[in-house]
Amino acid sequence: MKKMKYILLAAISLSAFTAQSETLKNVKIDGTRRIENETVLSYTGLKIGQNVTENDLDRASKTLFATGLFSDVDIKLKNGVAAINVQENPIVHEVFFEGNKALEDDVLKTEIQLKPRSVYTKTKLQKDADRLLAVYKRNGRFAATIEPKIIKQDQNRVDVVFEINEGGKAFVREIAFEGNHAFSEDTLEDKMMTQEKAWYRFLSSTDTYDADRFKYDQELLRRWYLEHGYLDFKVTDAIAELMPDKEGFILTLKLDEGEPYIVDKQDLQISLPDYKDSIKLEKYAEQDTGDRLDITKIEATVDALTEKFLNDGFAFANVEPDIIPNKKDHTATVVYRVTEGDKIFIRRINIKGNSRTQDKVIRREFRIKEGDAYNASLLRKSKQNVSDLDYFSNVEMDTAPVPMNPSLADVNMSVTEKSTGAFNIGVGWSSYDGMMFETGIQERNILGTGKIASFNVMLSQKETQYDIGLTDPYFLGYNMTAGIDLFHTTRDNSDSSSYSYKTTGGTVRFGWHYTDALHQTVRYTLRQDNIYDVDSDAALSIKEQKGKTIVSMIGQDLVYDKRDSRLNPTTGYYTSFSTDFAGLGGDTKFFRIDATAIKYFSVTEEIVFSLRSDGGYIWGIGGKDLRINDRYFLGDRSLRGFEYGGVGARDRATDDALGGDWYATATAELTFPIGLPKEIGIKGKVFTDAGLIGKPDNYDADTMEYSNRLRAAVGTGIEWSSPMGVINFDFSYAFAKEDYDKTRVFRLNFGKGF
Repeated sequence: MKKMKYILLAAISLSAFTAQSETLKNVKIDGTRRIENETVLSYTGLKIGQNVTENDLDRASKTLFATGLFSDVDIKLKNGVAAINVQENPIVHEVFFEGNKALEDDVLKTEIQLKPRSVYTKTKLQKDADRLLAVYKRNGRFAATIEPKIIKQDQNRVDVVFEINEGGKAFVREIAFEGNHAFSEDTLEDKMMTQEKAWYRFLSSTDTYDADRFKYDQELLRRWYLEHGYLDFKVTDAIAELMPDKEGFILTLKLDEGEPYIVDKQDLQISLPDYKDSIKLEKYAEQDTGDRLDITKIEATVDALTEKFLNDGFAFANVEPDIIPNKKDHTATVVYRVTEGDKIFIRRINIKGNSRTQDKVIRREFRIKEGDAYNASLLRKSKQNVSDLDYFSNVEMDTAPVPMNPSLADVNMSVTEKSTGAFNIGVGWSSYDGMMFETGIQERNILGTGKIASFNVMLSQKETQYDIGLTDPYFLGYNMTAGIDLFHTTRDNSDSSSYSYKTTGGTVRFGWHYTDALHQTVRYTLRQDNIYDVDSDAALSIKEQKGKTIVSMIGQDLVYDKRDSRLNPTTGYYTSFSTDFAGLGGDTKFFRIDATAIKYFSVTEEIVFSLRSDGGYIWGIGGKDLRINDRYFLGDRSLRGFEYGGVGARDRATDDALGGDWYATATAELTFPIGLPKEIGIKGKVFTDAGLIGKPDNYDADTMEYSNRLRAAVGTGIEWSSPMGVINFDFSYAFAKEDYDKTRVFRLNFGKGF
């Protein structure tokens, strides 16, 4: 009985379906203006001669709506004729923004879908309004409101108007930390990109709230704690609370610091087949047993070991650090496990985003090439090298396996280019040079080639300098720097030595790296020196040198730099050794040696102690006296507490400074914060300088005064890393001096280091 019931129901349904279907004989389309009828029909999928049901008509109607071309669609079927009635969506004529000041029209236009001559829909309009609102929030304006409107025009066109009330910027009013004991709130905030609102940040956007930036800040804090041994550190909660006026945020970070870990033991375990050499880990380890654990030093050790095994021919060596914590006594064992990794080769290196910078400029920074064995350490170093070019605001890199071939992988790098040109201008005052004006222009990536060009001018009451430079960091495709410098300098030394001099010439230089820290440059200089405007009562030894000479000189600089930062070093050391030989033609013959050594000690996170020593020796060749402009002069920048040329031999009758053929100085300095925000760049210092200078090669005890006794001074001051350069204010007291020395209590120096 039930079976008969199902058969009957099926028959009734089939009969109903058959009754509702008709054979399509014709199609009539009405309402189209811009769109061809054939196009409308093709979207519906309806064909003459087919059986059409209500479901077919409904599906055709939905398809036409989905095109976005129509605001209304109606399809009816009668006597085999489908009547399609449509109302076309209007076309956008113009797009206007009203009320926007913080963001220009050109910026907003790139964020919206609706463009002139595009099809208008209400959905697109609302999505564009939402998108613009998101853009304003990203720029820190959370109180912004946007009201979209349309103005109908003839020929089924509309103007789109976005009425914008930008509101005020939602600044970060406060950053609060909970649970921090090891580091102060100021120290932790300094490690974040996001900063609290302050008057001196008017040129920065870091004091506006950005959700992505705040998330990245949490990773920066984690990294900071790992650098100081806090393996258990975590951010337990991060809250961004918008204030009631929608113009400010309070950020709260809840931290669980844990305790710092000490490196109790380090071990190297090698599981490479056929590797028989014995390696002492101490040779490659960047930190010692007993030190507080530092993740950056562990990574540096991994890089050093990786390079060692690569040089030994183990292309697939994989070095992984295994940090084994002992939570009971907060010590950690670091085991560097060396294994043979998967035999994966780099098939292709893909670079995108470099619309200006040439591919080869980026590829030459890679420590790994196409066809090489995959190595995570070398890829990490490659990414850092590309970032260090400072051509890009963002560098991202990932690897992707090649489908159907597990032994190959592609490296994908994405870069975001930024401006590489710079124009600087500054005005200052130096206690020796007087009023100063500096300006210059530099392009660090000429036409995307990586070459560097610069032009600088410095004008002061005592000195005028013009410098033009061109540098190719990869000369002829080799990892070698080549450059040329042209210069013209005039200097008025009438106050110290009763003469002026002028020098014009050029230098050709070549440089290369032996390691990341060791660099050497060789150079050839050809210049013309002119000693002129010699006072009538100047010292005889100066009068005798009046006139022009040609100097043909070859030299070299060997630099070993292990500082943690070149701009604001806190630890590490720097040494340089330079030699010059003049006499390859020209009128002057001499040999000169100069050396510098600096060591930095981190007393606390913000207090740095440094020791510096400088020295040089020059002697004439062939029995000729040294030109006075080639000699050393001690004082001002080289020995604070004394005037330029204030220490050393002097003419008894004229009091002219005569310079010396050697010198040696030593400096001890302590820099520290003075309570101002670190961003302002002002720090205090106390120092002591000491120095000696030799007598000139034409020394005459009857006409000259000279003493080889040590000179020394103590002082205090402040250093300001201003937008126009480094400005030093120094107050010094010379406590070891001779009666005829020229001292100076106050020194202000603009744009040059001590």
